[in-house]
Amino acid sequence: MAVLWTGPGVIESQLSDTNYIVKMANKNDKTQIYHVNLLKPYHQRPEKINLLSSERKETPEAESDELGISYPTADPNVYDFEEIIRDSALEERLSFSEIEELRKLLGRHQKVFSNEPGKTHLVEHDIELISNNPIRSKPYRTSQRQTEILKAEIKRMLDLKIIEIGQSDYTSPMILVEAVGREPRPCIDYRRLNSRIRNQYFPLPNIEERVEHVSAAKFITVIDLAKGYWQISP
Repeated sequence: MAVLWTGPGVIESQLSDTNYIVKMANKNDKTQIYHVNLLKPYHQRPEKINLLSSERKETPEAESDELGISYPTADPNVYDFEEIIRDSALEERLSFSEIEELRKLLGRHQKVFSNEPGKTHLVEHDIELISNNPIRSKPYRTSQRQTEILKAEIKRMLDLKIIEIGQSDYTSPMILVEAVGREPRPCIDYRRLNSRIRNQYFPLPNIEERVEHVSAAKFITVIDLAKGYWQISP
């Protein structure tokens, strides 16, 4: 059976090394004794706030409404310039005019800095099977909350054209990976299918040669692909 969590609650007192008296707000403030193994710390998620900006978009393909005002979305897949300023401590190194110049530069190339994944046509991932026998795995049991999250993530991937609806003799179960401080991430358990795939080996470059090559560069960046595992076609 799936675990059903309730709460949050407040620990009123400790009865022993393993038992606590907890008051639940959703139970008319009634108290109940809980074993320590049944208690988990509660972390409240940060609230998302919609912002309003009066700055016009400078990209030619940008759409404008009747008022000529762009409305930044609260979607975490879109970069937040104010967050960039705060995390990079730009105010300590750049003047106000330089920050505004950087803001306009990022605005003109916002697709480059967006966290929405793109797609490369430079390389494809070839998957070669060593057996023609299909792999059919039953789906894992999930709670109602996990099912709703998986449905929302599948819809988002369909909207981004990362996946498409199709039919296949191969089936692999989905799981929801949840970690503290991070959004739930849907994954597919391909372990049985991976056992039927031919391993591919590629030579790795010499690290010393790479360091010598990079050391001659004028600029070094740590910019990475957004969700790079989604940007290569199989």
